[in-house]
Amino acid sequence: MTTELSEAQRELADNRAEIAELQGLIDGLEEKVRNGEEAEEAQQLGEQYGLKRLAELRQEAAERKLAKAEAAEEARRRVEAEEAARADLGAASDEVIADKFMAALAALDDLAEVCVQRETTVRTHLKAFVELDMPNVIANTNPQFIFRLDGTKFEVGERKAQELVSRAINRVYAVRGLSGAPRIGIGSSPVERLVAARVGVGEQEAREQSDTSGFAQLLVSAARGDEEAGR
Repeated sequence: MTTELSEAQRELADNRAEIAELQGLIDGLEEKVRNGEEAEEAQQLGEQYGLKRLAELRQEAAERKLAKAEAAEEARRRVEAEEAARADLGAASDEVIADKFMAALAALDDLAEVCVQRETTVRTHLKAFVELDMPNVIANTNPQFIFRLDGTKFEVGERKAQELVSRAINRVYAVRGLSGAPRIGIGSSPVERLVAARVGVGEQEAREQSDTSGFAQLLVSAARGDEEAGR
């Protein structure tokens, strides 16, 4: 509320109080006149009538002043509402959304690329180990193609681009409360458990919470680098 509007409201309230006070005096004088006390009371009554009329004129002026102040206040609030909307919508403009969309496309494409690269790499080295008849090979027949290297197991198809891209989208849907999330099956993936471990969530806990929105929030927060992730 502006100072002008506050002053106009206060001025009108004072005028109304003055008129009410004068009316009380007039009512008392009129009653005395009715009781036959005419001389002095009649003169005072005339004076009070004049004062009341002046007060009424001042009230009309105050009402006009208040109306102008209210109109100005409403205009100011309308401008503020437009400015607030302009700022908020600017922060989520089509240009901003397009930038985020392109960043998301690039990030998901990078994810898909490294998953495809891993698949190709696993197949290539499995073939080499098989040809050299190396003990690294655990299985080389359908449905498993697996080898071990430095204590870690590598399996063809274990890091599918389709699955991890779908999981990334699903987790964002869960956090945002959006419908139509891609189905990703039950349980967390090894990659998700690795992300969870980086923010202090153990593997067993990650497995147990994998289907919850809280786990999705943890993954998204970790991906964004939020300080609250894992707390």
